[in-house]
Amino acid sequence: MNQSPKIRQNTDTDFLKIVAVISMVLDHVGKVFFPDNVVLSIVGRIAFPLFAYCIVVGFLYTRNIKRYLMRLLVFGVISQLIYPWALRSNSISFPNNLLNLNIFFTLIAGLLILLAIQDLKKRWWLILPVVAVELFIGLDYGVNGLALFVIFYLTRNKRWLSFVLVLAWMCLELPGDFIMLQDFGIDKQFFAILALPFIYVHTNTHLKLNKYIFYAIYPVHLLLIFVFRIVMYG
Repeated sequence: MNQSPKIRQNTDTDFLKIVAVISMVLDHVGKVFFPDNVVLSIVGRIAFPLFAYCIVVGFLYTRNIKRYLMRLLVFGVISQLIYPWALRSNSISFPNNLLNLNIFFTLIAGLLILLAIQDLKKRWWLILPVVAVELFIGLDYGVNGLALFVIFYLTRNKRWLSFVLVLAWMCLELPGDFIMLQDFGIDKQFFAILALPFIYVHTNTHLKLNKYIFYAIYPVHLLLIFVFRIVMYG
């Protein structure tokens, strides 16, 4: 008997992760060293939807959700020791800098929301720490970012509905950070639509990415940015 897939969108997640990482690194390099480079900022919008989508796929297929959460938490904590000063601030001030949470904590929050939705009667309480962190500290992409995890999960077997809702999210989740293309201003978050083909067009690249190397890329690239930032700007 043929079993229906757990998700009908692209499951070539190693390929998606590589695309997301390249997008993220280019975005961060542009943010720190080339703030006026529009292309790098546009390319950077691809990363978050792909990361959020890969979390949903990972949630559906992982054999051990506790280890999955623990990996995210460990690398999130490691990255937090570098992140605030690599990307956010030129000065070291406690606790403000350390409370600028990196993207791992948004991914953890998204995973907790998915766990809660999967068995709301027993796991509703997992939503509470997510709400507390968002209210008192703040997550990268905030409530709107968490909504994307929910959309991907709830529409996992309804491909066209998923596409329409994700497209709507990308068009509505516009924080007002405009990019000027000639004389026309476009909110840069709108360019997250560039992630759509990667999610909804099935690929079969057979690429394999060691999960620990994937996680380690984040703190390593932050460290390199931090070092080059000191060398270049003092």
